[in-house]
Amino acid sequence: MAKKIAASFGLLCALAGAFAPVGVFAQEDEFVPETLTAKAEMDPGPNVFVSVQNWGGGPSVAVIFSADDLHRKGSVSGGSQSHFTLSADGKTAYMASGYYPRYDSGEGEHVLQVFDVATNALTKEILLPYKLAQYTDDLSLLQLSADEKFAFIQNATPATSVTVVDLTTGEVAQEVPSPGCFGIYPMRSALGFSAICNDGAFTTYTLSEDGKTFQSQKSETIFDPDADPIYLSADRADGDLLFISYHANVYRLSDTDGVITKVSVTPIAEGVDGNWGTSGYTVVSYNDANGVLFVPMHSEHHDGSHYHGSEEVWAYDLKKNELLYRSPLADLVAIQVTDGEDPELYGFSLKDGKVYKYDVDPTARFAAKKVAEHAVEGFATTLLVSP
Repeated sequence: MAKKIAASFGLLCALAGAFAPVGVFAQEDEFVPETLTAKAEMDPGPNVFVSVQNWGGGPSVAVIFSADDLHRKGSVSGGSQSHFTLSADGKTAYMASGYYPRYDSGEGEHVLQVFDVATNALTKEILLPYKLAQYTDDLSLLQLSADEKFAFIQNATPATSVTVVDLTTGEVAQEVPSPGCFGIYPMRSALGFSAICNDGAFTTYTLSEDGKTFQSQKSETIFDPDADPIYLSADRADGDLLFISYHANVYRLSDTDGVITKVSVTPIAEGVDGNWGTSGYTVVSYNDANGVLFVPMHSEHHDGSHYHGSEEVWAYDLKKNELLYRSPLADLVAIQVTDGEDPELYGFSLKDGKVYKYDVDPTARFAAKKVAEHAVEGFATTLLVSP
């Protein structure tokens, strides 16, 4: 019986071979391996940068998306606990971060890295004093001077100071002590910056042309740090600085005279039911063409809820002091709006791990509607939009 089965199996194999396609085991054409290439430059056009800050020992990264449809275009990366900024034209990126060979022992380095955005290429590294603020990323922690010849970098050891870097020579010009003050808000009319102080005042530091010396002047009390603390997040409106408090009071400040002065305070949630407060990290973004401020907000706010994700994003007319629209945009912790007549709004959600694009309709009181999204892995609290 076994012989009959074996014979039958052999016959089937022979028949299968007879009817198999001719040349099934033959290599008719010479194999040509595929050559992988990379584009020399990203496609042109406006970009959105999401700064992903790594606290686990690996590299931080700024992921670059197309501002049109949020497809991913590229990235630049540095060390741990990064802070990030861009040149005004969006062509150069800057990242200050840490490199730690053993993490909990031995010596590390803090470095300012400069990147060409189009090619994602590292063009310069500048060694910094080992004092970089290891803090949740905020746009106020790494800034450029108005002429973009100097970089200002926040330190905390925990004593606070600012490293001034001459970007032309690639050298540290000086360290400006800023005891009790934090955040960097560059002046537009001179070389220097202001900082928020823990007593509710601001100190303005005016630097010499070579960046190597400075003079400082402290303001009167601007806000009550206990009753109405303000965010580090800021923007400019017609040259003035805009800050907002946890309780949704907008502080408009001038720094044109070398010292901060209060222009106005506008409570944008006054008279609105629900005990609304500001929410997130990057929470102040102003559309220049229409004079409209965009702010992520949440209801029933309380001490400690200021960093929670949004329930809505409010569009507020700062010229008419009028709340225009409350778009139901949930879980955003960072927003940026463009400056044109027909603004586009971008937001990031830590909860969802996504960056979003919203069209804003000026004819509908600046209501925002989602039109694109893209996943982002990691911890991010800031985003920037470039031309």
